[in-house]
Amino acid sequence: MRPFPTRDGRAPSPAPTQPPAPPKPKALALLDLLERQVGAELGTLREGAQPLLDEVRQGLVVLEPPGDGMLPSPQEQEKLRAKLSATLEEAEDVLEALQLAARASGQGSS
Repeated sequence: MRPFPTRDGRAPSPAPTQPPAPPKPKALALLDLLERQVGAELGTLREGAQPLLDEVRQGLVVLEPPGDGMLPSPQEQEKLRAKLSATLEEAEDVLEALQLAARASGQGSS
């Protein structure tokens, strides 16, 4: 069914579309990529690292709030960055251990 023309004979304008979603902050996009790689590498063992990756995601969202979200105070940002750094270091250790376990058991890709 074709839309009816307007009174002056012009074709009606197309229905308004929703604006595209704002792009993810770069750090969150990188974390998404990391999570996909972890899943491909570790298979089901990735569940061992997921709580830490979730904690990293939460920290990144607070430090880079989507849209017009409010940033924490500079002092709070410093504390959050220190906590995020510690969580990333812990996640690195856990991922290395899980990678060794995956290789030893033959899970995931080598």
